[in-house]
Amino acid sequence: MNQEQPSEQILQGSLRDEYRATQDMIKHYDDLTMRFGTMTQAGVLIFIGLAFGLLSKDSTMFVFLFPFVIVFVIISSLLLHMWFKRHRSISQIKVHRMLEIERQLGWKQFSLVDHAIKSGKLESAPIRKMLIAYHLGLPVTLILAYVIILCCG
Repeated sequence: MNQEQPSEQILQGSLRDEYRATQDMIKHYDDLTMRFGTMTQAGVLIFIGLAFGLLSKDSTMFVFLFPFVIVFVIISSLLLHMWFKRHRSISQIKVHRMLEIERQLGWKQFSLVDHAIKSGKLESAPIRKMLIAYHLGLPVTLILAYVIILCCG
């Protein structure tokens, strides 16, 4: 029985180390996603501002070149959304591993959140819907602005 105790302690220590490392990886992917998303969206908004500023001086140039701005924004939004989905999928794999480790150690940190999400006490789906609306919102707004400018300008 004495030999089992040290090996059980080593296993628990190893699981704790893996748990911490897994949390660090989740933080890493969250941070990476936030930084990339912020920089990308800031660049897109600056690009839109410059495009409106430069192209609004000549209506012919605006009519022919602004659709390229819209296509660029659509592609940027699509790539950003794909980036987010990829990192969210990786984080979900990490969370599942943390749930396994928690079961083995008898911990509840992520298990409580997981249970709240599954029981409907904590909403998770609206975040995904808001992100989709956000990524679609800017291109749709630009298309509408372009059509309004064409019709009224």
